[in-house]
Amino acid sequence: MKQKLLIFGGAGLIGSKFIEKYKDYFEIDAPTIDELDILNKPVVTEYIKNSGANLLINYAAYTDVDKAEAEKGNKEGIVYRLNSEIVKDLCEICKPLNMHYIHFSTDYVFDGEKADSPYTEEDKPNPLSWYGETKYFAEQFILESNVKSTIIRTSMPFSSHFDLKQDIARIFLKLLKDNQEIVAINDQMVTPVFVDDLANALKTLIEEKEEGIYHVVCSNYTTPFDLAKIIAEKFGLDSSLVKPTEIAEYNKTREAKRSKYGWMSVKKFENRFGKGILHSVEESIDLFKQQIV
Repeated sequence: MKQKLLIFGGAGLIGSKFIEKYKDYFEIDAPTIDELDILNKPVVTEYIKNSGANLLINYAAYTDVDKAEAEKGNKEGIVYRLNSEIVKDLCEICKPLNMHYIHFSTDYVFDGEKADSPYTEEDKPNPLSWYGETKYFAEQFILESNVKSTIIRTSMPFSSHFDLKQDIARIFLKLLKDNQEIVAINDQMVTPVFVDDLANALKTLIEEKEEGIYHVVCSNYTTPFDLAKIIAEKFGLDSSLVKPTEIAEYNKTREAKRSKYGWMSVKKFENRFGKGILHSVEESIDLFKQQIV
């Protein structure tokens, strides 16, 4: 008998890939925005109670990091409601039902000051932006609720195909194919992730009934500048189009400050589940290319 999963936010880049890959493996109920107003707690409570699912995956979030700054400190705003308040509600609903709650968080919970090595799950968050703050509030609500839970921190997910939203890999690829210059940061350490790897890691966490915080990103790190260079090389495009800039210059153009060291370690995940589920940046671009061409 298939395990039944309830998914909120399943139309997004990450959720849609998981559903695409595992719709026949799990029994999945993924109501759309039109079918369920997740901001309406009484309605959501009844929906969850009647779902027949024993696990809830929440992908729903406000993710425009720069626009979120306009609501900084506002707990009545949509950013806080979507990223924090809903999560508190979901924990309160899931706990008495003994329902496992899986939540997606972000590298933005960190301040990016850790220069010597990537962030681990034990490092203390200190977000720079309102987006990051609201995501950290959510993590705290989950842990304080004692609900059966898994928090997945991820970063810069990219996909070979997703019409509703562009991502860093496809943006770089299009610019390169159009022979347009790319100005990319060369002193920011990042750990992006191919969404297929993210979906496969989630399947593993579900099957193992794993709880706790896990970083799920590429198995090594890069810079946006080097990522663009890797994409150019793998696709046989002109790498000289990729020009460097520094994070300090980039931050002058953004409402929300980006961290210099946003990298995260996947050692905890690999120690628990082995290597091979999460690929390196170079391997991930190879997999990305296989689906594009």
